[in-house]
Amino acid sequence: MDAIRFRVPIRLHVGGKPIEIDTLQGAVDFLREWPGARRGPVYTCAMKGCDAALVGSMKVEHARKAFESFARITGILENRSYAPDPVVTLRTTPSAATMHR
Repeated sequence: MDAIRFRVPIRLHVGGKPIEIDTLQGAVDFLREWPGARRGPVYTCAMKGCDAALVGSMKVEHARKAFESFARITGILENRSYAPDPVVTLRTTPSAATMHR
């Protein structure tokens, strides 16, 4: 099976090391290695989302967002400046024609 790639990789900082998760399977593998004592509702949500995406009952990008939320809440998401998605920016920015009405 080909790796299902995330559109935008997720960068983590764990134990002093940077880690980049760029596939759905990579997220699942990371979650499976997460210490049992630190698993809670956010972990469960991320794991269920990834499992659902693996079988096709959830969009991969929704699972990615659940994993990213898990990383942010647990404090392992790499801090970096926000770079907006260019596609979202183009879709949500009013055109020049509508701005001058």
